[in-house]
Amino acid sequence: MLTAGTLIRLTLVIACVTVAGTSSRAQSRTGDPVKLGQEGVTAIEERRFGDALDAFTQAAKLSPRDPSLAMGAGVAAFRLGQNEVAEQWFGQALKLDPAYTPASEWLGELQHRLGRVKEAISTYEAALKRVPQATTLEERLVDWRKEASLQDRFYESRGAHFSVLFEGPSDESLARRIVERLESEYFRVGTALTAYPTKPITVILYTTEQFRDITRTPAWTAAAYDGRIHVPIKGALAMPDQLDRVLSHEFVHAVVAMLGGRNVPVWLNEGLAVVYEDGGVEDAEQVLKRTAARPSLAKLHDSFADLSAADATLAYAFSAHAVQRMIDLRGPYAVVALLQDLARGAQFASAFQQRLAMRYEDFQFDVSH
Repeated sequence: MLTAGTLIRLTLVIACVTVAGTSSRAQSRTGDPVKLGQEGVTAIEERRFGDALDAFTQAAKLSPRDPSLAMGAGVAAFRLGQNEVAEQWFGQALKLDPAYTPASEWLGELQHRLGRVKEAISTYEAALKRVPQATTLEERLVDWRKEASLQDRFYESRGAHFSVLFEGPSDESLARRIVERLESEYFRVGTALTAYPTKPITVILYTTEQFRDITRTPAWTAAAYDGRIHVPIKGALAMPDQLDRVLSHEFVHAVVAMLGGRNVPVWLNEGLAVVYEDGGVEDAEQVLKRTAARPSLAKLHDSFADLSAADATLAYAFSAHAVQRMIDLRGPYAVVALLQDLARGAQFASAFQQRLAMRYEDFQFDVSH
């Protein structure tokens, strides 16, 4: 998975070098694209993605032939969940320099998350023709080709807001049940958060082996959301209540993505998903009663994927505890407003204080004691 921490440093070192040739006359008259690029780097490192997008957009206007500035704008828009804007910027970077591998890498990742797997494959294949030594692209291509081959033979069941892909006729009744359940969740969760996704959401049903092979998630993962909902279906009909909880959980992730983009701390995202599961809060509190350990919310901002099963269970429970506390303090609409602030590029701590009327540091202490 691409991260803004490593790739953007490489990208923007290039940016600062390539724009340095801009004439001083142009800079004094219209601004300094080098300085704006540096401001964009700092903003991304500080997770101020709205400021980063503004800085790179201005810099790209001043130095329109520099692909790295377009790339920086694309990364910022990607983190904000502005998919169409991000795709335009990545495309612009590749138009300026078709061999600019970072832009191909991020564009392919975006296309894949949007469910356009074959387009993502084409993007990476074109990049490899220009830069054959880009081995990371080849590794992703192996996975994506497997996924595309698998989905080519899938059937589809559609509802008003969901499309469920499944492998064979024997899964059709399960697919219909999933559509019905998710349509119910669409209105239940939507009413609770006053937020309703406007674009259809794709759900893909896998065998356990297919799920692990395609998603590369830890063994303890029950399902996954990356722009699409991925669900392993072994024993699903025998455990309908558990399946319903999984579907509720993953649908909340789709709502969070719509509201907050990709700038949402993982604990907030996962905590909301657990809170809106049937019985999620009660189960989380039971987990916390069995141990005095409390993870730091600051350390739960990023993916839980590297956690052990036991640590992940605690992380999910504590995240739900924290989110429920937010709702108890200010109501669900304050949480929604916070997510919307993040989608606009606000820094989390300042947005949290504005919406919860409480410093984030104080809140962390409060929920841990």
